[in-house]
Amino acid sequence: MDDTTRRVQEMYEAFPYPSPKSEGQGLKELRNLLTIFNSENHYDFAGKRVLDAGTGTGHRLIEAARALPRTQFVAVDVSEAPLEIARRRAADQGVANVEFRLCNLMEDTASLGVFDVILCMGVLHHLSDPGAGLRRLAAHLAEDGLLFLYIYGTRGVRERMRRKQIVSILLGAGSQDFERGIALVKDLKFDSFEYGWNLNAGDEESRNSLIVDAYLNVHERSYEAEGIFGLMRESGLDGFATYGITLEQRGALFDSRYRPGARGLMEFTDVGKHLPTEALKDAYSKLSVADRYRLIDLLFEPNGYTLVAFREAGFAKFDPSGRVAANRIRVAGLK
Repeated sequence: MDDTTRRVQEMYEAFPYPSPKSEGQGLKELRNLLTIFNSENHYDFAGKRVLDAGTGTGHRLIEAARALPRTQFVAVDVSEAPLEIARRRAADQGVANVEFRLCNLMEDTASLGVFDVILCMGVLHHLSDPGAGLRRLAAHLAEDGLLFLYIYGTRGVRERMRRKQIVSILLGAGSQDFERGIALVKDLKFDSFEYGWNLNAGDEESRNSLIVDAYLNVHERSYEAEGIFGLMRESGLDGFATYGITLEQRGALFDSRYRPGARGLMEFTDVGKHLPTEALKDAYSKLSVADRYRLIDLLFEPNGYTLVAFREAGFAKFDPSGRVAANRIRVAGLK
């Protein structure tokens, strides 16, 4: 195990995330993602084999597994303490369609097998080498499979990074004194979680786990559009699309198309709000999808990206007239 992975493992052993006391508070994001994807793309998860790479305490996955009882899930994590919490929680809720395994995504994945769907939500950016981790996960994807990623967005995490740096300086460079760090965060009143950690943590254990994950995390990276393109170029996958973005405490479905007057049940990236003149609209209409991604990253400043990636056979999974198909990018054509 490399040093970075060891430090991440030890951090989550000491402060499992989400906290075991986070009883379903705001933890339905994964269930909602899969439900929306099913509805929008007529994708049937029944009978599919799904890997959750980096499940933590399993709160989010268990919610998804309850909603998809005919789907078989394998959930892995590098830390045993969170997995034990996940196993107990699944058993207590009668969820039997999840198998939990200890696994280091940077080393020992050979025994996992092949999956129709791979979920890596909020995990890739904590790996010692995210590019290598993504390639390893892609090797376990069926030819027509789908791989979902959630990664931090550079532009939207700047304030959190500023706060994290303040805490780091006060704590002392390289210190892993989490208890003292938690106290410093509370003294600085940085524990309001405006920047995506929006659980209503009413108990100290949950709040402390959130503080560690947000402000004391021993290793994390973030990505802007160009960084995402770089990840995908090296992934061994053939295409991807941004499915959604997070904007502070809310989410938005991603759409790079200019669609005046379009409405939906959920917020989407309405780029028209930023294009008040005909000249701007005309300039935007001439951009490639990749350049639209670059511009939306600058205009919306996401603090997180949800991506869906696939091999060539995966292109057929999407409604050709739908939102995801309109925003697909072929990796080979990226410039």
